[in-house]
Amino acid sequence: METKVRENEEMVVHRKTYAWSFLNDWKAIMYLIPFLVPFTVFYLWPVWRGAWMSLHVWNIQGMQKYVGLANYKKIFTDSDFYLYMWHSFYFVLICAPTVIVLGLVLALLINQKILFRTTIRSIFFLPYVLSVSVISFIWLRMFDSKYGPIHAFLKLAGIPGEIHWLTDNHFAWWAITLTTDWWTVGFVMVLFLAGLQEIPTDHYEAAKIDGAGAWKQFWHITLPGLSRVMKIQVFYQVISCLKLFGQVQIMTGGGPGDSTNTMIRYIYVTGFKKDMFGLASAQSIVFCLMMLLIALIQFKLTNRQD
Repeated sequence: METKVRENEEMVVHRKTYAWSFLNDWKAIMYLIPFLVPFTVFYLWPVWRGAWMSLHVWNIQGMQKYVGLANYKKIFTDSDFYLYMWHSFYFVLICAPTVIVLGLVLALLINQKILFRTTIRSIFFLPYVLSVSVISFIWLRMFDSKYGPIHAFLKLAGIPGEIHWLTDNHFAWWAITLTTDWWTVGFVMVLFLAGLQEIPTDHYEAAKIDGAGAWKQFWHITLPGLSRVMKIQVFYQVISCLKLFGQVQIMTGGGPGDSTNTMIRYIYVTGFKKDMFGLASAQSIVFCLMMLLIALIQFKLTNRQD
C-alpha cells in the first residue's frame, strides 16, 4: 500500500516537473517568436526559394522548366566563374590587410593624449555612416583623370601626365581599395580603440620600469591585448571584402574589360542583365557555401589558437 502511495506521489511530482519544464520552454519560445518570424520570412524563406530556383530555368516571366543540377554544372564549367572568384579573393588580399593596419595605426595615434581627440575620432568615423553609393560617387569625382582633385594634387607635386585610375588595369583595383579603406577605416579604428582602452595601464608602467621600449611594449602588450579584437576584425573584413559590389558597379562597371568584375557583380549581371535568375540563384548558393566554408575555417583556426 505504501509502495503504491509513493509511486503515485512520484508520478505527481514528475508530472508537475514536466509541466513546469514545458511551461518554461513555451515561455522561451514566445520570447523568441519576435525574432524567429522575421528571420524565417526574410532569411530562411528567401534562401530556400533561391535554392529551389537554382534547380530550374527561371526568367522574369517565372519558372520555365526543371533542370536539376544543370545550372551548377554550368557554373563549374564556366571559366568566368573562376576568374571572378579570383578577383573577389584578390580584393580580400589587398584591402583587408590595408584597412586593418591603417585602422590599428589610427587607433594607436588617437589613443594618445592629444588635443581635440574626440573631434578627430568623429572625423575619421564620419565616412562610415555614408552609403556605398555616396562614397563611390565622391571618389569617382576624386579620381577624374583630368579635373579631379587627385590629378590636381599630382600636377602640383610635379608628376607629369594623366593617371587613368579607373580605366587602367594597373590602378583600378587600387582605386577601389583606397575608396573602401577611406570608407571603412573609421569603423576599424573605433573597434581597436575599444580594445586598447581595455588593456590595463599597469602593464605598460611595469614594462617601462623593466626598461622595455615602445616597440617591445607594442609587441608584447598591445598586440596580445588586441588579439580578440583582431580576430573579429579579420573575420569581418574578409567577409565584407568578398561581398564587394557597390564600388565596382558605380566606379568601374567591372572594367576595364573584366578586370574588376567580382562574384557579386557576376551574379547581378547573370540575373538582371541576362535574365537568367535560375543560374544566378545557383551562383548565389555556391558563393554562399564558399563564404560559409571560409567562415568555418576562420572559426576553427581562431579556436585552435585560443
